[in-house]
Amino acid sequence: MARQGMPWAVVITIVVSTLVAAGAVAASAALRDRAGTTATTTTTTTTTTSGVGVDGCVRKPCTVLADMPVGAARVQLVVDSGGASGRLRIGGGGASKVIEATITSMGATFAPDSLQCVADTLSACVLRGRSAEGVVGQVVAGRSAQWSELAQPFLSDAGYLAIAQVTADVGPEILVAQHRCQRGTQDCATTPVYVRVYNLQSQELGCTEAYRRLESLPDWPTVTLKKTDLRACA
Repeated sequence: MARQGMPWAVVITIVVSTLVAAGAVAASAALRDRAGTTATTTTTTTTTTSGVGVDGCVRKPCTVLADMPVGAARVQLVVDSGGASGRLRIGGGGASKVIEATITSMGATFAPDSLQCVADTLSACVLRGRSAEGVVGQVVAGRSAQWSELAQPFLSDAGYLAIAQVTADVGPEILVAQHRCQRGTQDCATTPVYVRVYNLQSQELGCTEAYRRLESLPDWPTVTLKKTDLRACA
């Protein structure tokens, strides 16, 4: 269906160019809404590690822990020797970029399933890792040779963070599972779980109902949601 208003190319350019500025808003909300805890927003900016080459490696030998095509581009997670740091290497389709994995500063560790991407008119990838707080992730989005990173991370205290197509809008959405934990609850791990959804402009689209446990989310373990599943977040 044809959209009215700005052409698609203009819309995509605007979305990509606003990712970094808008990322702080979503990250602050995701961290603030960790139920049952006092939120602390940790400022994280895109960093360039001294010595990074086009191969994305700083301390050799490096390992390509994940590798997947995303449209005309290819995205790889390159992890340094010892696994203490890593980078996303984006190449092909006119793209050539290395993005630092900033979530390691929050204690995140990488695994082969740490990288997830969705190809679309505006494609996106989430780099995620487990930490003592839950699953931490950073999101990058792009089209052809233009890729940008949201400036701050997302945190799922319930242990599920992914991207998926939820609405008909350009680009996938970001799904962040949270415990619905009342203040004063001693063990939030046993409380119901809901999903907070953002678009790639870091605007909160809504939240799902609460589910008894993480595995009860729709189509677990690859959660799928529809726009009609969302309601105003409490």
